[in-house]
Amino acid sequence: MRTGWQNPWVRTVTTLLTVAVMVLIFCFSMEDAENSDRRSGVFSEQVVRIVYPDYDRMDGTEQKAVYDRVQYAVRKCAHFTEYMILGFLLRLCLESWFGHRMRKFRILALIGFGAGTAYACSDEAHQLVIDGRSGQWKDVLVDSSGVLTGVTLGTLLIKSLSRKNGEA
Repeated sequence: MRTGWQNPWVRTVTTLLTVAVMVLIFCFSMEDAENSDRRSGVFSEQVVRIVYPDYDRMDGTEQKAVYDRVQYAVRKCAHFTEYMILGFLLRLCLESWFGHRMRKFRILALIGFGAGTAYACSDEAHQLVIDGRSGQWKDVLVDSSGVLTGVTLGTLLIKSLSRKNGEA
């Protein structure tokens, strides 16, 4: 039985958004180390100013240590967030294509998690060929945690809306 999730416009929107996020992640990975550091540095500087109001009074060594810690956290949060969005969209996209055939939420959630994690692995492998970048297993773990969170949120949204619409 088809549900509202299988409307052609829902399928089109979720597919296009999923592909757009994948392209965006790929583009971020195409940046060399210098440009990537510059991009995350903009956010890191803002976080440093908020979290460490006395930053300007620290000596240079202490400032560098604080900045490096903050930039590391900012980069990992960015990884988590972009993959959480990807996981969420993957789950909605899978529901729009296959939800009427597979009523077991777990199967589509597992497929979404597997696809998102595979994309994270390919993204890290891709970074191996970019100047100054490296593929990190830690990033795959952060990314897959984001995918799992996104897939879980997507599944909860689908269940909630399906119950509300009497489809479950």
